[in-house]
Amino acid sequence: MNRAVLLFYLLGYVQVLRAQEEDVVPVTDVPDVLVLVSHLCDFKKPLQDPTDVDGDQYCDCDVHNSATGLPEVQINCKKHQLGDDFWQGYEQLPQGTIRLDLSHNALAVVPHLNGETLRYLNLGHNQITTIPDKVFSNVSLLEELDVSSNRIEILSTDALVGLSSLKMIDLSGNRIGKIEVNAFSNALQLRHLSLSNNSLGTFFNRTEADLYLRLGVTNRLAILEMQRCNLTDINLSSGVGLERALLGYNRLQQLTKLPKQLAYLDLSGTPIRSLPAKFLPHLLHLESLILQDMPILYALEEYALYGLPRLSMLNLQGSRNLSTIHPHVFGQNVVRNETDTELKRLILKGTNLRTLNSSLQFAFENLRLLDIRGTPLRCDCQLRWLRELPNLMTLGVCVKPNALRDKRFGTVEPHQFQCRAEQFWIYTVFNILLAILLIVLISIGIFLIVRAIRPKPHVQLRTVGATSPYARVTIEPNRAELL
Repeated sequence: MNRAVLLFYLLGYVQVLRAQEEDVVPVTDVPDVLVLVSHLCDFKKPLQDPTDVDGDQYCDCDVHNSATGLPEVQINCKKHQLGDDFWQGYEQLPQGTIRLDLSHNALAVVPHLNGETLRYLNLGHNQITTIPDKVFSNVSLLEELDVSSNRIEILSTDALVGLSSLKMIDLSGNRIGKIEVNAFSNALQLRHLSLSNNSLGTFFNRTEADLYLRLGVTNRLAILEMQRCNLTDINLSSGVGLERALLGYNRLQQLTKLPKQLAYLDLSGTPIRSLPAKFLPHLLHLESLILQDMPILYALEEYALYGLPRLSMLNLQGSRNLSTIHPHVFGQNVVRNETDTELKRLILKGTNLRTLNSSLQFAFENLRLLDIRGTPLRCDCQLRWLRELPNLMTLGVCVKPNALRDKRFGTVEPHQFQCRAEQFWIYTVFNILLAILLIVLISIGIFLIVRAIRPKPHVQLRTVGATSPYARVTIEPNRAELL
């Protein structure tokens, strides 16, 4: 154990001794409130760490040196069965504490913590029903807050007061049905917001207001997760800094109010029968479009992916009813080779596609990965163009014709991609040759039969006449006998 860590343990021990003598320490930020010294860790024995013993009353507290050489404390209280009666007033965290994990306990109330260096706080998987106003005011340097999988129903305006340095907050898996106006206005540095698995559909559908303007979210927000929120529409027009939007498994029917700077969009699991031309606005910076597990998606219509010049990854995995991709899905300008596309990865795993039109060849010129595993692919002449694309790695096997069944698409030679129409002239020539051969054989057979029944050359034929000894003799009956 180096000197810095040893010194830190000794300082902690001195702090505990002073706390035992004075019993309580006042907090300057909150007047008239008494704070007990933290009893999460035990630093009475600095040369060993007794907090790693299972079954003791302390959490697992580890001390490490930071990049600056100062000790940093990480406290892990996960599954330590800490209830609300464990906390006594404000909990003073040990000096240098940067991470505290209180997940998977029996907490019904957010504990009041005091730690000027705390950066990461995990309160997930508890039974918390509400976030009191200004409860995090004494951990103002907090950067990541996880309160997922609790029972929170309402997020008040002052719940996040004091968290001006907060960059990520996870509120997923709660029962939030209402968010008060400007609830996130105090989180000026917020970049990642997760509201997935909350019943927010009625709330947003009723207000129809811009999410940024109503909730007080700043333009620094880069990642928004709102999956399984029962949404039918969402207004993100003011999100000029938004880069990733995860909106899957909602009841979305249209999306016309998305920011132009969006680079990643996940719409998996939405009940869309076909992707029309005007479903997505012109997202000039969109690079990844995720359309996985679309239960009733049957077709990508003409111009459905038009206006997405930077689209490099399209994922349709698990959309088992998808059977048609229109030849002009990227627009006619692409087919005419007037516009370049950036598509490099196409995932069609588990779809119902049997073929792809050759008009897509210009859109697939930069394609590097094609995943067609689990598709009933017909490897005939209509897919020969796909096999001939350079630098393309294909994952999947052919289903038809029977001659190529279960063969990997990438191992089949281009000349083996044949159609019946192309093979017709071969069959015609073969049939003609067979007919000629049959005629020749029949002629030879007739010739042999005739030759076999003809007399041999040494046999002499004699004429039978009246004077010939071989002439027919007629014996007439005795006329007397007839009398």
